[in-house]
Formats: sequence, C-alpha cells, structure tokens
Amino acid sequence: MEVGIRAISTPLGRMIVAASEEGVCRLEWSEEPENESVVGKHHVETARGWVKAFFQKRKAPVPVLDIGSLTAFQKKVLGVLSEVAPFGEVISYGDLALAAGYENSSRAVGSVMAGNPWALLVPCHRVVRRDGALGNYSGCNGPETKAWLLKHEGRKLELGIRLAR
Repeated sequence: MEVGIRAISTPLGRMIVAASEEGVCRLEWSEEPENESVVGKHHVETARGWVKAFFQKRKAPVPVLDIGSLTAFQKKVLGVLSEVAPFGEVISYGDLALAAGYENSSRAVGSVMAGNPWALLVPCHRVVRRDGALGNYSGCNGPETKAWLLKHEGRKLELGIRLAR
C-alpha cells in the first residue's frame, strides 16, 4: 500500500505522519525520510495541523485514521481511549480494559498501547498503572516523554515518575 510520508517538528523531536487514501496509518517519532507521494495528502496535512495545535494546547480537526490493519480488540481499546481519557485526564490499564468491555485484560491493553501506531492522536501516554506509576512508553524517549506529555496536559507528577495524589 502506498502512503504519503511527511515530517513534523515538535518540542520533543521530529515526528512523521504516514497516510493512505483511507486515513493516517502512522504518527510517530521517527527519522524516517519523507517521500514524494501525494497519497493521503489531505490526511497528512490534517494530522500536521492537529499535532501543532496539540502542542499549543488548542483544538483542531482530528484526522481520519486508517484502522484497516487492526484486530477487533485493538479497534475497541484504541477507539475508546480518547473518550475515557480526554486531554489532561488519565486512566489505568485495568480501567481502560473495563471501559473497552474486556475486564481483567490490563496486560493485553498494555500490549495494544505499546503497539499504538498513532502517538498523541490515540493518547496512550494517558494510560498509567493503577498505583499511579507512569508505566512504559515506547515513543521518543520512553517514560521521560510520557512524563513530559502528562505535564504538558496539566498533570502534576512526583519526582517525574508518578502521578501526584
């Protein structure tokens, strides 16, 4: 499948957005080169505008996601995340599993978060451990990036690694 790939500069480093005609396939921190393809150009530009707005703490149109390669479980978990954890809020892995209709599936939810192809757009950085520890983050600089993003959204952290109570 052909995709258009463009870079986005962010305060945390370079991201790329890749899009098909169906929507955004990936949004991730990467040094992957841009390409000359115009496939998905509208989706790419919408995503670039959304990322810029995210870092400026303002709203922007949300790009369409190309979810064609996801399993039903991944679609459900990733789809419900933005609803239950909007900007500035967090949810535990277990509570996200419950919200998605999969009680006792927190580890499976963690795996879905680790493989999330849409950093920021599907806000896996808002999913934390039940005890308030941030947990892992596979994008950019790992948990350090997760802490930065949560602080950007107004969350208070203790020693940078745990949500303040």
